[in-house]
Amino acid sequence: MASVRAAGRLQPAARTALQAGITTQTRTYASLFAGEPAGPEIKTQIPGPKSQQAIKELDKVFDTRAVNMLADYTQSKGNYIVDPDGNVLLDVYAQIASIPVGYNNPTLAKAATSPEMVDSLINRPALGNFPSHNWAEVLETGILSVAPKGLNQVFTATAGSDANECAFKAAFMYKAQQRRGGADVEFTAEELESCMNNSLPGASNLSILSFKSAFHGRLFGTLSTTRSKPIHKLDIP
Repeated sequence: MASVRAAGRLQPAARTALQAGITTQTRTYASLFAGEPAGPEIKTQIPGPKSQQAIKELDKVFDTRAVNMLADYTQSKGNYIVDPDGNVLLDVYAQIASIPVGYNNPTLAKAATSPEMVDSLINRPALGNFPSHNWAEVLETGILSVAPKGLNQVFTATAGSDANECAFKAAFMYKAQQRRGGADVEFTAEELESCMNNSLPGASNLSILSFKSAFHGRLFGTLSTTRSKPIHKLDIP
């Protein structure tokens, strides 16, 4: 409240400067997406007739029980998502926070047509075994350029759940390695045999501490630590 009151006491000159700054900032953001809708526009009920028909067709080949709406991504732009009936909605969900730079971002669209992008997409590499000749440069100039201080290596994953599963595995393997005596100590015959039966000493009896309401993903491993909604965990061993 104090900050609100203080703002209310701004001198006219200060208020004018603040308003000018906001206007300039708004123009800057708006310029990122030429042609972005000025605001939401509702033309039909949601879902509209075109969407309803498309959902019926989709239901024949896909589980549509979780579908909220069908999107026309060719028409969606910036912060606005468009459905087949032409309804324009301000998207504050952003594909579960996975598209923070907006739909049909022109910078990404340009990058998507680059030879480097085409090469990566059509020659999808198994990076652990067959990384590309310039993978070090890609990582150093990309992800590692914004990595937290002290972290100088990276393991890429396709989604948050994948990344967490890899982190779980790395933590268990590292702890077992330390117990074993270090990275140079070979596995014992007993460890190699027992792990195939999910038993000690080859299979660890360690566990992960998780908290109520936590969400770490919905893959098989991450579900063991996810505790946000019962529907996510029901029927899973």
